[in-house]
Amino acid sequence: MPQRLLRVSRLLPPFIGRELREQYAGSLLGVLWSFLQPALYILLYWWVFAAVMRTRFPVGSALADTPFIVFLLSALLPWFAFQDGLNRAAGSIVGRREMVRKVHFPVIVFPLAATAAAFMVQASSYVLFLAIVALWQGGFSLNALGAVTVLLGLQFAVTAGLGLLLAAFTVYLRDTAQVLSLVLAVVFYMAPILYPLTLVPAEFHSLIRFNPFTAFAESYHSAVLVGVWPNFTMLTGLVLFAVGALAAGVYVFQRLEPGFADVL
Repeated sequence: MPQRLLRVSRLLPPFIGRELREQYAGSLLGVLWSFLQPALYILLYWWVFAAVMRTRFPVGSALADTPFIVFLLSALLPWFAFQDGLNRAAGSIVGRREMVRKVHFPVIVFPLAATAAAFMVQASSYVLFLAIVALWQGGFSLNALGAVTVLLGLQFAVTAGLGLLLAAFTVYLRDTAQVLSLVLAVVFYMAPILYPLTLVPAEFHSLIRFNPFTAFAESYHSAVLVGVWPNFTMLTGLVLFAVGALAAGVYVFQRLEPGFADVL
């Protein structure tokens, strides 16, 4: 096991680089798009929600003085990383079928590299967003920065674990990608990303809190908007979720991996 972990850790950087190069292969600006795209998206969201729609929170609410665009992007950008990471990981084994058949090495590298590449691309947009928020607020506290960093780390662990499950399932069930797109749509709209939980009728709170991304969304909002860490209960739940998802992903992937070459 230690030798396998060492081998995987050595293979990950070149495969992450390969994922990034393939994403922008043939484009004039290449990897620069990983910085330009986030900047353009942030400008687009600002123009739609702040300049055109002039979206505001209700007067008298706790978020009344908070620009809606800041609230939105604080959880929406991490959601993009989650969504992109899962979508990439799900097809990572099937998309490398020739290598899986012919080359003997730990194929667990494929979904992990796909997830990491997705997070690296989206991380550039979040760094840019936080820089803009820091200018707006006149600074960004180390407490908030620490909370965001930990949250992104936990979210990566969750995404990597679920990505391993999806990558393994997709080899045997090719409908997994279609089901995933539907599930992600439900999870997105049932998480407080586009709206604060305080605006949702109380009878729906339990249902929304059952959503696995709700705790992340609320924690990002608290860290960016208020500069506080999630409370002990929520943080403990996120840590357990991250460890459980990653452990389950590795276990199931390793159990199903021996049959990949035969099915592909």
